[in-house]
Amino acid sequence: MWHHPTTTLAAKSAVAAGLAFWLGGLVPGDVGKYRYYAALGAYTVMYPSVSDSLTQAARAVVAVILGALLAMLLQLAAWTNPVTVGLAIGLGVLLGAWRWLRDQASWVPLVALFVLAVGGAKPEGYVAGYVVQILLGALVGTVVNFVAFTPLPVHELQSSTTALRRELAVQLQAVADALADDGNGHADEVLAALPDVSPARERVRLAIVQARSALKGNPRAPSAAHIHRALFDLGETLQRCSTSVESMAVVILDPNATPLADNLRRRTAALLASLATLFDDLDEEVPHERQVGLTRQRVDELIDAVETDTEGGRESRWVAGAVAVSGLRCLEAFAIAQRRSGADASVVPVLPAGG
Repeated sequence: MWHHPTTTLAAKSAVAAGLAFWLGGLVPGDVGKYRYYAALGAYTVMYPSVSDSLTQAARAVVAVILGALLAMLLQLAAWTNPVTVGLAIGLGVLLGAWRWLRDQASWVPLVALFVLAVGGAKPEGYVAGYVVQILLGALVGTVVNFVAFTPLPVHELQSSTTALRRELAVQLQAVADALADDGNGHADEVLAALPDVSPARERVRLAIVQARSALKGNPRAPSAAHIHRALFDLGETLQRCSTSVESMAVVILDPNATPLADNLRRRTAALLASLATLFDDLDEEVPHERQVGLTRQRVDELIDAVETDTEGGRESRWVAGAVAVSGLRCLEAFAIAQRRSGADASVVPVLPAGG
């Protein structure tokens, strides 16, 4: 539980907010009265990556300054009234549309409204306290994120690659079963019932993107660089394999296509079933060498069958040959990537079925 990214985020947010609140109270003068904004500033910049925290801190400070300046300009023209409040929100939303602000855009109208509501006729003191404390909190949050609880995003990479690997195994086995059913199975029904692996594939893609971002500026990144490279390789390999398997399934199970010759059909089913076993049966840090060898043998048997086939037509041989090549590429890429990730037992994405 303690290694889960949400738990880490909660812990570092709590520490940063408490520390910022304490430091904010030490600021001399009236500015110290606004220390709650320091805690708010610290919380606002709590992101899973150090680089994101730095970027968001800068955006938050700029957005706060824009909102404060907007409110002060409005107060130069008139006192606080329904018109100035409406203008503060409307103009704040327009300023917040600046794309660079992104997640911090809402600060602009919010700060403008606070300054109008709380700042009074002479808001300079309130604005100074607000800006200083938000800046202090953003700095504290960034430092805490960098020094104390810098996260290394392994958990989501592990769980997402494991989920995709298992769903890919189910999909491969379903296609293999349909082919092994003497060619008389309802291929169209099997194709329609195949599990959709696109959500799992997208989850892996997002996990890799987020992990790459989290490693930027992370002081612990160099010591774990080999771990993440291995997991990146494994995740990208599984994405490519899942796309390839989906394409193979559509071609093989197309009810309007020329069916595979019996020998090619049986060899294709054997290869897909062997790949399914390889992807599903991973109890140790690396793939079972026996299963890797068996799957390679199934590839060779299918290639031999394609070369010697005299029963089916040219289209049948092309389809079976494409399956053999795709299967071989998936086998070799997966075995290499999984062995690399298996170099460190703590990295291998072998999680419980519910993980």
